[in-house]
Amino acid sequence: MSEKIVLKSGMRNISSSKRGFTLIELMMVVAIITILSAVAIPLVSKYLRKSKTSEAGLNLRKIYDGEVSYFAEEHTDSAGAVISKVFITYAQEPTTPADNKQLGNWEANGWNAIKFSSDSPVLYCYSVDSAGQETTASFTARAVGDIDADGATSLFERVGTVNSASAEVEGGAGMFTLDELE
Repeated sequence: MSEKIVLKSGMRNISSSKRGFTLIELMMVVAIITILSAVAIPLVSKYLRKSKTSEAGLNLRKIYDGEVSYFAEEHTDSAGAVISKVFITYAQEPTTPADNKQLGNWEANGWNAIKFSSDSPVLYCYSVDSAGQETTASFTARAVGDIDADGATSLFERVGTVNSASAEVEGGAGMFTLDELE
């Protein structure tokens, strides 16, 4: 036969009583959350700005490809005479969008000629400057934007030039960037 020994004392059974957090434990949790947010918030805002700059790179690539295609096509005037190969010059209206995204006037002749448009509102103002004809032709596609509405602007450029020996457009691999994240 076994004996059961029960100790009776003034102590409560801890496992059955309710127990809360101490003040020190709560302060440690608050301190850890504060440190994590101090590190995370600047990184998140940097990544958000970086994601907004990807719009400029993607649209400049579309503009570059459109300019190259337009240059390669044969164009004629109303009398049927072949026109010298050139790049299109065009600027988006209105000027640089600041805080709010805007829709561009993608129905305008310049953008239609190079088959460029955007399905969604944009943060950047796009333009294309061109010079020369045939083997001396060149263009610069540009995106300017103020993604955080602080008055400072980012600039992205992609340049294309015609190689006079091969008569092919070159230069679309790189992009010039100034103050990418402002």
